[in-house]
Order: sequence, then structure tokens, then C-alpha cells
Amino acid sequence: MDVKYIDPFINSISGVFASLGLGEISKERISKKDSLVCRYNFTTVIGLSGKISGNVALSMPYDTARKIASVMMMGMEIAEMDEMSVSALGELTNMICGQAAIELSMQNLNTEVTPPTIIHGDKLKAIISQVETTAVELRSSLGSIELNLGLVI
Repeated sequence: MDVKYIDPFINSISGVFASLGLGEISKERISKKDSLVCRYNFTTVIGLSGKISGNVALSMPYDTARKIASVMMMGMEIAEMDEMSVSALGELTNMICGQAAIELSMQNLNTEVTPPTIIHGDKLKAIISQVETTAVELRSSLGSIELNLGLVI
């Protein structure tokens, strides 16, 4: 996948994390997958339609999800991923994809985003899409995050 499609998502993750006080994000590596299958047990998915269509998924371990939700909820301790903390992470993904859609529109790639879908659980394997997917492994002070871009351009 061309970097011009990946960068808007990485840029928006960095910007949204900074604006919410979630710290800095670093890109560890980029790889390809045959389908959009996430490696961690907490995943938020947003669908895209328009000049770019497909799915964007942020996948992370529960520990990372709890830490992010805690910061977003003003430092509240998150022992279990309840409805409120799950909702916070869905909104995080919505903010990231909305910002990426704005950046893509500056390249005349107008894209609409769907509301987020949350998939989580131990021993759960969800195949979200059969589209070739670019996976970007990200690192933050709160833990690992995998950005998956299963896009048709």
C-alpha cells in the first residue's frame, strides 16, 4: 500500500493521542497480511466508503486498552473493560478515522466513516475482511497498538 494512504492514519493517531494527553506514538514496523485479522484481544473497527473503502482496525492488548481508557476518563481506574471504557475506545477510533478522512480529503480522496464496532474477548479470532491488509505496529508509553488498514483504493 502506498505511504500516501498510510500516513494520514499514522498522523491522525499521533495528533489525537497528543491532544488527549495519551503520549507519543512511534511506528515500529509495517507488514502485509492476506486478510484483516487482528492479533490482540481488544479491537475497534471503523468502515470507510467513498474513494477509499474498506476497514480500519485498532487492535491492542486489554492492558493497553485499560490504560488508554483510564487516561481518557480523567485517570479513573479501569479494572475491567465495562460499557463506558469500551465506548471511550470506540470514540478514540472515531476521532482518529475522522481526522484521517479530513487529511485524505486534502488529496481529493473523499471518504465517509461508519460508527465504530468493538470486538473483544480472550480466545477470540475475528476475520474482519478478506482484503489484503497493511498492518502497522505502533508503540506508546501505554503499550502496543496494531493499526490495520484493509483498504480498497
